[in-house]
Amino acid sequence: MRQAWCLDFITKPIDLGGLRVVVGQALRVSERRPEAETRLIGDSEAMRAIRATITKLARSQAPVYISGESGTGKELVARNIHDQGPRSGQPFVPVNCGAIPQDLLESEFFGHRKGSFTGAVADQPGLFQAAHGGTLFLDEVAELPIPMQVKLLRAIQERCVHPIGAQQEVPVDVRILSATHKDLAPLATDGRFRQDLYYRINVIELHVPPLRPRREDIPDLVGVCPGGYYLR
Repeated sequence: MRQAWCLDFITKPIDLGGLRVVVGQALRVSERRPEAETRLIGDSEAMRAIRATITKLARSQAPVYISGESGTGKELVARNIHDQGPRSGQPFVPVNCGAIPQDLLESEFFGHRKGSFTGAVADQPGLFQAAHGGTLFLDEVAELPIPMQVKLLRAIQERCVHPIGAQQEVPVDVRILSATHKDLAPLATDGRFRQDLYYRINVIELHVPPLRPRREDIPDLVGVCPGGYYLR
């Protein structure tokens, strides 16, 4: 039995302009030839399942939450989802949410205008604007403080950002992929991560298993040369 897959989701009230974009992306996906291969290494049953799931997720525009231990290749999975989808010709912008100082989070994500604070010597677009038309990958999203989670949720819901010092909001069109090595579900239950943001970014979850249960992939990984080149 063949299973259907969600290509996208649309929130109410329905915006006709947004609907046209969704339909156009669906048509571009249907015209794209399948990728010859991905950059994921390994031929274990688990890796074959991940590659098959990535192919399905790439056709969708729904937010994907990628779970797994540190070092399992969550960013690589996110890149594959982007590269195989209708946004592949647009930017893929990864950001480590835990690496940005808290006092710079709003400026980094949403941008700022010249003179909006000390040191703002020029207009600076944020990560959302840098990823416009493409994909924004929020790595270690669990590290964001609660106040920033509120602002992130609003940007995702409204599909616009308000740069610091700007008079008007700026529309943005990005697909959100996120990841963390932590278990978000109990964090959301305990109030350490906003439940509304959790459900917004976790429309679809993809778990990336560690290498321990798939030792048959080790010989393939040994053949990986430094710099990301693979021995065949």
